[in-house]
Amino acid sequence: MRKRDKSETNREIMTALALILQIGLAILICMAMSLGIGYYLDKLFGTRFIILIFMVIGFLASIRSMLILTGRYHPGEKSVDKDAPESPDEEDNDL
Repeated sequence: MRKRDKSETNREIMTALALILQIGLAILICMAMSLGIGYYLDKLFGTRFIILIFMVIGFLASIRSMLILTGRYHPGEKSVDKDAPESPDEEDNDL
């Protein structure tokens, strides 16, 4: 069994802790900003339901930012059909 380098292990631990901290801060900021905007709009219009709408928006935004940080979601990336040829010239190569 191969021994692991101590500095490599420490670097992996620090990278994991940084990712956890970054995810926590992203969730906190998304929720706090959306709740703040919802609270302000409720006070401005004298309602009580806008904060609930913004709480749901903040929850969804925090999940989206968590997925982006973990690399499971790439916004703006088009899905490519793997079976389709990349260019029309590839179809004619069978001649």
